[in-house]
Amino acid sequence: MTSSPTSTSWPVDLATACLTGILTARFPLQRWSRSAQWAVHGGMGALTGAAMGYALSRPGPLEGTDGEGPPKDAPGAALTVGLSVLTAVTVTGVSRGGQAADAWAERQLGARGVRRPRWWLGLAAAGASLAVGAADRRREPPSL
Repeated sequence: MTSSPTSTSWPVDLATACLTGILTARFPLQRWSRSAQWAVHGGMGALTGAAMGYALSRPGPLEGTDGEGPPKDAPGAALTVGLSVLTAVTVTGVSRGGQAADAWAERQLGARGVRRPRWWLGLAAAGASLAVGAADRRREPPSL
């Protein structure tokens, strides 16, 4: 099995997993102010929505266009804006849901007497990040 063209190297995956674990353990978002929390969630949503709009309105490297203007089968402006807003709202909601799940998991571990629940959550996050990198390597490369 070969890695897909978009997969990263093992050192990058390991560094990402370590950084994910450390950030999860040391900086729980639920302890931030409400405005800071929503700035993070909304910021992620806005950036993702903007990226979606950009991707839908620009020809990709494999598009069959002459390089001028949007791809021939690109969605119209209204559909592009609608999909971008839908993507932004979805990412914002999923981000907020992830924060709620994190807070719930921390409370559950603490209620069960687990010492340092944030560190256990950080370890789980690092493991999940590493698992995603490994799963990406197992995928078949796309046929062009």
